[in-house]
Amino acid sequence: MAVSLAVVGTLCAVPGVVQAAEAPTAIAASSGHGLKWFQERHGLPRTGSVDGATARALRQAPDAELHKAFRTAADLGPEELANARTVIGVGKGAQIPEQGLVIALMTAMQESKFVNYLTPVDHDSLGIFQQRPSTGWGTPEQITDVATSSKSFYGVAPFGSNPGLIQIDGWQTMPPGDVCQAVQVSAYPDRYAQWEQFARDLLAQEGPSVPPIP
Repeated sequence: MAVSLAVVGTLCAVPGVVQAAEAPTAIAASSGHGLKWFQERHGLPRTGSVDGATARALRQAPDAELHKAFRTAADLGPEELANARTVIGVGKGAQIPEQGLVIALMTAMQESKFVNYLTPVDHDSLGIFQQRPSTGWGTPEQITDVATSSKSFYGVAPFGSNPGLIQIDGWQTMPPGDVCQAVQVSAYPDRYAQWEQFARDLLAQEGPSVPPIP
């Protein structure tokens, strides 16, 4: 960050290039601190990848801190960004409208920050959507496969007893956070809406380059 500020200062000092300095500044302002910042804040190695300790810290962090860390796709770890792209690709493959992709991304961001939890965190919740085998979302193996769990969330998987996105009557016209809750039935129904803009920005950035996943 110090290097970026030094470059901006140099550009501003040169006549005729002040305008060129404004774009990087605006981009920096729109970004969060990122996963490495979050790790450093919690005394963890600044790897930029999510290990067990980082995953636990993410689960316990307050929303205010998470919003400082995660504002754009660049703030996610590489595996988590890959998981987000899978969610988008599965939605495209199932011909889910863009609003549905946003809702899926909002949900996974709230539930896991796109970390694919392979061992239970809360009761028997697993995967990026924190789906529970005991409530009909599938086997642990199905839930921890990101593409399969995404199909479950969208309601296009050939198994499971819970309604997914497309089984929610009127979901297209409901507030996105309400749709997340209708699928997830969370104890914290109001927390999904806070990630709507993040999800829209993530889809705008990554969506065009993600191929459909059948």
